[in-house]
Amino acid sequence: MGDYFGWDIGGVHIKFAKLTAAQASASILTRVVPFEIWKDPDGLVPRLRSLLDDRPGKHGVTMTAELSDLYPTRADGVRSILRACAQALPGPPRILDVRGGFLSVDEALDRPLEVAAANWVGTARLVARARRDALLIDVGSTTTDIVPIRAGEPRPAGRTDTERLLSGELVYSGVLRTPPSSLTDVVPLHGMWCRVSPEHFTIMGDVYRILGTITERDYTVPTPDGRGRSRDEAMARLARLVCADLAAIGPAAVETIALFLEERQIEQVTKAILQVLSRQPQVVPPPAVSAGAGAFLAEEAARRAGLEVTGLARLATGIAGDGWPRAAPAAAIAVLLAEEAGVFRFTP
Repeated sequence: MGDYFGWDIGGVHIKFAKLTAAQASASILTRVVPFEIWKDPDGLVPRLRSLLDDRPGKHGVTMTAELSDLYPTRADGVRSILRACAQALPGPPRILDVRGGFLSVDEALDRPLEVAAANWVGTARLVARARRDALLIDVGSTTTDIVPIRAGEPRPAGRTDTERLLSGELVYSGVLRTPPSSLTDVVPLHGMWCRVSPEHFTIMGDVYRILGTITERDYTVPTPDGRGRSRDEAMARLARLVCADLAAIGPAAVETIALFLEERQIEQVTKAILQVLSRQPQVVPPPAVSAGAGAFLAEEAARRAGLEVTGLARLATGIAGDGWPRAAPAAAIAVLLAEEAGVFRFTP
């Protein structure tokens, strides 16, 4: 029996997982906490400490916040985040690297680019425990990870963000923060094609609030205008995409725009899935495993690519807890630490 803690430190969220494990079963608690690191870099230590409880345990960390332009280089960002973690977390914490292993804080400080943006590796290793061949599709608030699993191991074509952007395994598109103008330069409006404004008027979180796919609670990032997260407020923001007010073009027109943007984002992810599949040697495509805040989008894109799809939670019959695949990298780190200690095994 023991407690294992996973941390995924992003640019706009801290994702936290606590796994309480025994040999045959475990329970997991996850939290997704808004935290815009570029606005308050000195606030990372107290924010991490605020999520701790008094129970002892082992801690593991991964990150993507080092990409923030707050830092002159990614290496500078990694080292700053590592120092904050070493100060805030007991242990000391272990740091996930891009090969799927764990480094000490000192090792990671010496080799910062080996731990930069490694969060996808943890989730991929978890999926590989349950599926010898699969395609992980993790759609988050900002990005989408598409990771091939073959013979029980993650087999990505790239390891760095740039390599993964080239390979199609990283798509800078998510269900909350993505600007709609990055998906299209025109939208349908009153029977014509209307060019869109690339101003920061609206984000895809507004689209999915309008369509009812996410709740106000799921909308965990700041709104572009600082107002609320209701459906009506989301519609008002999306109307600004075409430089209009909701009263001027009407709710039906805004709903049509939202449906069009959802379709464009699904197409974008489907295209990347097909790119990744085109490199796979299997005659029969592997099944997909969906995860993340945008698992609903991952599932639809996988189906359009001709794949059977299973949610990550359904692979983990031995883990009790709701909603943990929304924070899959943090949860994966907690599970991997428990496996390393020999107190739990992630099996279907």
